[in-house]
Amino acid sequence: MEVEVRSHYYNYYNVKGRYKTSEPTKADWVKRFESVDDIIEGNNSNKDSEVYKANVKLEEIYYDLGVANRAKYSTYEELQDALSQKYLFHNSPYYGKYSYAERSAMYRNELSMSAFGYCDGNMTDPRLNGPVYGETDDEKKIYNRQCVNNQINNIFTNNGISQDFFKNDSFTFTINPYTYQLTIGGNADKSIISQMEDLLNGNRNSKELFFHILNSIGSSNVDKNVLAKYRAASMLKEYTDLDIRDFTQTKDGLIDKDGNNILDIFKEKIKESSKVQPQFKGAAYDVFNEYIKQITSTDVNSIVDMYLSIGFENGQLKDMANSNIIKTGFNFTV
Repeated sequence: MEVEVRSHYYNYYNVKGRYKTSEPTKADWVKRFESVDDIIEGNNSNKDSEVYKANVKLEEIYYDLGVANRAKYSTYEELQDALSQKYLFHNSPYYGKYSYAERSAMYRNELSMSAFGYCDGNMTDPRLNGPVYGETDDEKKIYNRQCVNNQINNIFTNNGISQDFFKNDSFTFTINPYTYQLTIGGNADKSIISQMEDLLNGNRNSKELFFHILNSIGSSNVDKNVLAKYRAASMLKEYTDLDIRDFTQTKDGLIDKDGNNILDIFKEKIKESSKVQPQFKGAAYDVFNEYIKQITSTDVNSIVDMYLSIGFENGQLKDMANSNIIKTGFNFTV
């Protein structure tokens, strides 16, 4: 029987710089472990993992403490002071036997649950009664691939495309990195292929599949300029709704048709954006600036676009080499 998770994110004390919502919303760790069946989720997390079980245990330990603390302490500063005395002072009557790292973990978990409605997720917490081991990269990839296969098959089956259709044919899914538009190559019935494309281009499916393919390849195996060009284009689209292909490379950088520098445009747009918390806007600009510096150190047009492809046979995804974007000499194992 699945444990009920009661905690929800909410900035109870209106702490400056923290995300604010008009009403409680699911905590990030809860959303991360939610399973979906009929849309593609590029990165699925396993509820059988030790990390999930540890988060649930922290929830059980700290939820009622958080409710009690909010009733007792009227300000965030009072809460911090009380929990500091409880955990961080060496002469704490109950917690002095623990190491500073352990006491700090308990402090952070209880503070976060009390102030924001969910635990900090610090796995050094001694109340977990032992170390928490995360899954290996291979375990994550195997589980994630199983989930994505099931999601794709459910999308097709729920929309009248029988699994028999895939028994004797193979397909290639290719995704545009600028629009995330997915196209399907194959010799099967064109009307059904068109229906498959429509389904996979809906509900963010193609975008999530793009991320899944990239994760399968491993970003460290992609040519650094190809990856930087994709990430710069993605950030520009996300925060300005502009297309990097509309800019021209000059000695002064990337310039639009009106002579405006891409960095100046991004800096102004990020100031206005509600998609980035104020304390992270400077960092977002710095990251974008580094990507632009990297790709303009060479001929931007000579950097290939990061189109990604993956095979689909018998209802199962099959990795492909994507040799146009990987590092020279990288041997991809199918």
